[in-house]
Amino acid sequence: MDNPTHNQFSQRNILALFISLVSFGFLIPGVVLSMITVNTRGSVQAPLTNIGIDFLNTSNSIWNTIQQLFIQDYYFVASMIFLFSIIVPATKGIMLVYVMLTKNQKMRRGMFAIVKAIGKWSMCDVFVVAIFLSYLSTGSRSSGSNHETTILGIPIDINILVDMTAKLEMGFYCFLTYCLLSLLAIQLYDNK
Repeated sequence: MDNPTHNQFSQRNILALFISLVSFGFLIPGVVLSMITVNTRGSVQAPLTNIGIDFLNTSNSIWNTIQQLFIQDYYFVASMIFLFSIIVPATKGIMLVYVMLTKNQKMRRGMFAIVKAIGKWSMCDVFVVAIFLSYLSTGSRSSGSNHETTILGIPIDINILVDMTAKLEMGFYCFLTYCLLSLLAIQLYDNK
């Protein structure tokens, strides 16, 4: 039986619903837009020459990473990233919106308990992104080494440099915003 004292559409719950819907607006670009760009450039400097080579120039989204992992036969890792970065967030969000809109108090309480249980797995979203970033990036680093060689009896110093840069892209910020807004919506919702 519904509790007549509970105002399902209180200002707080309307705000929670709005924030939950807005979070979906960040989830989709967070999954499909590039999260990180990694550039690795090497160069060889000698007295008469300077040769630069791009070894790696890549930019990946969560979705592209999942696809690439499947192609490379890393099915378990791809499945876990898909589950915790796409399925769990989408399911949690859809269920939360349903909880906020349904009039059946008993159904609302049961579904909200499930949403809160799924919410405990929300940290997996952040964990997956952290692993993703760690996997693709070692940060911005430069390293070099000097070598001396002899050509036709003339000693020549050769300097070999490797420069790696990693830059967070819009997809990372969208996914992070989704995570924070989603958690805020759950905290704001009053199920009493």
